[in-house]
Amino acid sequence: MPGGSQFFYRKNLGVCALACLGAIAALFLLVPPPQQTEIAWQEYSIPDIHHDMEAGKVILISSMASWDLSSAIFEHQYSHDPALLQFLRTHPVSCYQIDLASLSEEQLVNWREYFQSSVPLGVVLLVETHKHDAVMETIEVDTDQLAPENLIVRLKKLLSLRNPKSERESVPNPDVSEKPSASLKHQSA
Repeated sequence: MPGGSQFFYRKNLGVCALACLGAIAALFLLVPPPQQTEIAWQEYSIPDIHHDMEAGKVILISSMASWDLSSAIFEHQYSHDPALLQFLRTHPVSCYQIDLASLSEEQLVNWREYFQSSVPLGVVLLVETHKHDAVMETIEVDTDQLAPENLIVRLKKLLSLRNPKSERESVPNPDVSEKPSASLKHQSA
């Protein structure tokens, strides 16, 4: 019966195709997606930083210079640390990066004035508090405070000070400045 063997051939082919599709689907469902291995840096932007602060996020700014090897090494170390990456995935922290070597002299002067920093290489942490003040902490490159575990401690401290968006009034407060730097409290390590 030649027609009967063709039926079993097609049936086996269909079963194999279905098994292959099932195996592929299982791979997508059972194999976890690849984890992020580096901080997803956003390009430095003051309007974006203000927006994120107003949304209740803590801001981490990596200020490095491509000509300065130590700042690049420190940034590489903490931006690839698994514990810091896990912390950033589970907390409202926005990460920005700026290469100060790419700034003009005028822009660099503005940077130093805005962040009240004469040695701008390292990390700047910002948060808007429940009193609508902005708190800033700077960590310079040549300190051990840039170790990932120390950054996590500093971020946790600022997270405890932040003004979560869920606690904010839906109506804008006219007494609050649009620029959080208007009442900036600076702390340095």
